[in-house]
Amino acid sequence: MISSRGRGRGRRRRSDPRDRSVFPLARFVLHRDGVPRKAQAPSVLLLARPGLENDELFSDLALREDLCLVRVATAAAAVRTVADLPVALVVACPETPAATVDAVLAALGRTRPGTPVLAVRARQAPEPAGWGRAGVAVLRMPLLAGVLSRSIDVVLGMNRAAARAARRGR
Repeated sequence: MISSRGRGRGRRRRSDPRDRSVFPLARFVLHRDGVPRKAQAPSVLLLARPGLENDELFSDLALREDLCLVRVATAAAAVRTVADLPVALVVACPETPAATVDAVLAALGRTRPGTPVLAVRARQAPEPAGWGRAGVAVLRMPLLAGVLSRSIDVVLGMNRAAARAARRGR
């Protein structure tokens, strides 16, 4: 504010920090911790070849706006994606060979350890013994509508809870 006295003309008067009349609007608009940001959608890597059967399997996921779906068809593309993107979860479709899932697990171990993997497998398909030690969750076909979407929510929720617990424990 400009003083009306002769000596102080052109000088700003120091405002009292307790005086709320100086900037009444700013105290309601600005947050002390900065502007709150909307949480970024977690990236889910779908390891699946194009086809009608896989499109049906992932149809409920495609409608979700709270997930960023990245779909790749080969092990090389999955390894590259894992290296380039902060992937929160990897989902392998039933037709994905076990060797491809193993290659992705190895890449995750190098670049993003602790990233969960969810493998959708046929009812009678054998499950490699190493998957249990690596923490791969397996869903068996046929799946009811919405089961894959809810399973992803559970896995991502468990992953967030583990990350919070690890931060608190440090």
